[in-house]
Amino acid sequence: MKGKAFKVFRKKRIIFLVLLVITIANFSVSSINSKKIIESPEKAFVSLVPEIMTPIENMIIENGAILTSSNSPLFANSMSYGVSFSEENEENLKKDIIYHAVKEGETLSSIAEKYNISLETILLANEISKSTPIKPGQKLIILPTEGLLHMVLKGDTISSIAKKYQSTSEDIISFNDLADANDIYIGDILLIPNGKMPKTVTTSTPAAGYISIASNYFISPTKGVITNLLHYYNAIDIASTKGTPIVAAASGTVQKAKYAWPSGNYVTILHPNGVVTYYGHLSYWTVSVGQKVTQGEIIGYMGNTGLCISLGGDGSHLHFDVRGTTNPLSKYSLGTKVSY
Repeated sequence: MKGKAFKVFRKKRIIFLVLLVITIANFSVSSINSKKIIESPEKAFVSLVPEIMTPIENMIIENGAILTSSNSPLFANSMSYGVSFSEENEENLKKDIIYHAVKEGETLSSIAEKYNISLETILLANEISKSTPIKPGQKLIILPTEGLLHMVLKGDTISSIAKKYQSTSEDIISFNDLADANDIYIGDILLIPNGKMPKTVTTSTPAAGYISIASNYFISPTKGVITNLLHYYNAIDIASTKGTPIVAAASGTVQKAKYAWPSGNYVTILHPNGVVTYYGHLSYWTVSVGQKVTQGEIIGYMGNTGLCISLGGDGSHLHFDVRGTTNPLSKYSLGTKVSY
């Protein structure tokens, strides 16, 4: 009996050791994969953190807490953003444009005071006037500094933009993390630090570039479920499984295919009518700058790169932004299934 008991004990010990080794191996691989840069033969991309269905573009940051649209607090430190979240990323947060959900009793002036920005900055960012009524639950764009937003139009230069808004080229380049004065493209949304609206202009420039197009000009850029309605700048989120193909919503020329904070891997396409479409949080892209693409052509694959909060699941989705006209997906309600 002693010999048999010993054999059973030894068998159990071997099984335990095997399970322990497997556990340690899985943990090690997981740790390595969470930190490394994943490279493909054509493109390199960084997978920062998993996302949730409510991306950070639609969250509110207050007193070190991140609030969802329901105002339930999620207190976050650097680890909440994943192991790749660095001090540099933390510094970038200070430049991010956020939303503020209006609370009962708040006024435009009290909100401006809360964020230590001028009333004019809030009015210009949201294209409203002092007399515009606000109501609880309404979301207002809050800029991280005094100034205004400008959508780059054909013929714009950094110097002409700076002159128009009484800012400086250096401040615009620095605050928007541009490589140089030539690093702007049609459809880019620039924050103009300390910018002042010209007296001859009666509307904020992002709306000034509006183009009227046929309702069937665009197709859906992917298939999935709409998980977030219109949010900054003019975007709709469509969620599906990671690796779902992303296609060009209309024919055009690729302007950008790159990684940037906080959008992750993204592609922008300039269409013949001057409208620009933006495809964010890709796992990776399959096109190159200057490439001509046709409507329905695959330009990348759905992912979860960029700055997003991890609350479980991989949260893969497409941030589909339209610069210069109505977002064709804005006619749908939350939870609508869309396809190519």
